[in-house]
Amino acid sequence: MGLRPEKMEVIMHIFAHRGNSSVYPENTMISFRSAVELGADGIETDIHLTKDGILVITHDEEISRVSDGTGMVKDMTYDELQKFDFGLWKGEKFKGEKIPTLDNLLDLLEGTEMVLNIEIKMGFVLYPGIEEKLLETIKSRGFMDRVIFSSFNHYSLARLKGLDMSAKVAPLYEEGIFEPYHYARTFGADYIHPYYKSVEQSIIEECHKQGIGVNLWTVNDKETAEYLKSIGADAVITDYPEVLINSIRS
Repeated sequence: MGLRPEKMEVIMHIFAHRGNSSVYPENTMISFRSAVELGADGIETDIHLTKDGILVITHDEEISRVSDGTGMVKDMTYDELQKFDFGLWKGEKFKGEKIPTLDNLLDLLEGTEMVLNIEIKMGFVLYPGIEEKLLETIKSRGFMDRVIFSSFNHYSLARLKGLDMSAKVAPLYEEGIFEPYHYARTFGADYIHPYYKSVEQSIIEECHKQGIGVNLWTVNDKETAEYLKSIGADAVITDYPEVLINSIRS
């Protein structure tokens, strides 16, 4: 499936938020495998950089919410992070899940046509060089044509575009941005990724006129998803991919 908005099919795609995270521990391989098995169009996930320069997948800068460990990702090596359990917090049956690397997820998606939405976590913790490392990895694995890089740190996205104009980037935002299609053009964004309550049909229509796709987060009920489809959203990011797949595709 092509990623350029003007070439996308006239359907609304469903991206599994941190995998099938309503059922499985978020951002783990079991959650990602479930999203693949369900037939989601894409996976949204979060990338950090370890102390020894490994791209790993977890949402928070600090790991205590989703593991039996404590500490900041940036302060630990990959081997140190491997000592912790990232599944047990969701239930005893998920015990043994480890923090995945980006390469682990790429291995899973290699034989599919799924889109990968990588959110670069560059908030109060900065990861110098993460953009270069991401591009190097994605290019070497042959995934550039089906990866969208997103972030709340729009400087990071602008840096990606500066390094490689072919990188597809999408600013994440929650509050209303005035004429976001104009803002997106200031650094060459291919998509916008707003909170779904921050857009209306006229914004989506104007984005499309300017060749900018609109992917919305986080949409967890079928009624909202069906409405967003009706006003032209290109994709929704959801914790409940099975529910929306059954609703939108039925």
